[in-house]
Amino acid sequence: MEIKININDKHNVLPLALVGTGVVIFSIGDVIFKILTSLGIFWWDFLVFGVPFEILVILLITGISNNFDKQKCYDELMPRRLFFPILRGFLGIIAIAAIFMSLKNLPLSLTTMLIQTTPIWMSIIAFFSYQEKPNFITLISVLLGMIGIIFIVNPSFEGINKFLIFPIIVAIVNALMNYIITKRSDDAKPLSYALILFIVNGLIGLIIWTYFGMQVPSIYQISLIALCGILGSVAFIFVTYGYSMAKGHFARTGVMTYIQLPSSIILGILIFNESPTLFAYFGSCLIVLAGIIVINNGKLK
Repeated sequence: MEIKININDKHNVLPLALVGTGVVIFSIGDVIFKILTSLGIFWWDFLVFGVPFEILVILLITGISNNFDKQKCYDELMPRRLFFPILRGFLGIIAIAAIFMSLKNLPLSLTTMLIQTTPIWMSIIAFFSYQEKPNFITLISVLLGMIGIIFIVNPSFEGINKFLIFPIIVAIVNALMNYIITKRSDDAKPLSYALILFIVNGLIGLIIWTYFGMQVPSIYQISLIALCGILGSVAFIFVTYGYSMAKGHFARTGVMTYIQLPSSIILGILIFNESPTLFAYFGSCLIVLAGIIVINNGKLK
């Protein structure tokens, strides 16, 4: 699957659109994942019974996009270098374990808010490792996004919950994974990165699942796991392609992850009968505004 794109064209929004769409799908998966945690499912159960569906999606997309030509599919899925794709797979294990602990022990809104610090960590990584220098407009868009997050969640700062560290870990690991796919895009194609991550996740998950007694979920639980896995793989492909195209726009593309918050509000209303406050709606407007600004801003440097 070859997508040609001139990322230097400031009017080109495809990487931003891909990442934005991906995080919306991820937010749907988070809702299902949170339901699974309430049903007694552990993160290694998800890896064992969900990863096969994720791999299936990758193989189907690869086959369809290459007319099931064996050589083309091989070239699409075989990495040029293995180290960073495998490293990204191990980072994925940390992320899935941390998001499980977050969704199991914290409200979805608070978890989402802290995970939305990902662009901040991306900017830090970009500054020190990628030599990206955000301009003033980009910094303003990041600031608007963070202010929007505060308005949406309207957090209470009474007491300190030890589980708050887990969504922060997710944010940092997400930033590192996004950095790898952006900085090391020549090591493997996006679908190859995704396939290797899922394979590493599945193998590690199988080892842990075996260690903890190999309990098999019910048909209903497996159905939810399968749905979550399929959504996760589709979202992962969108985000992976988006960041692989980002090149010198690493931090700018990361701002689009703010879209996950308003999508979470909508899902909360439809599924959990939540009633967002006016502050939440105002925050969503700020986040949308931040996205519009970053799309029209052009280059970071």
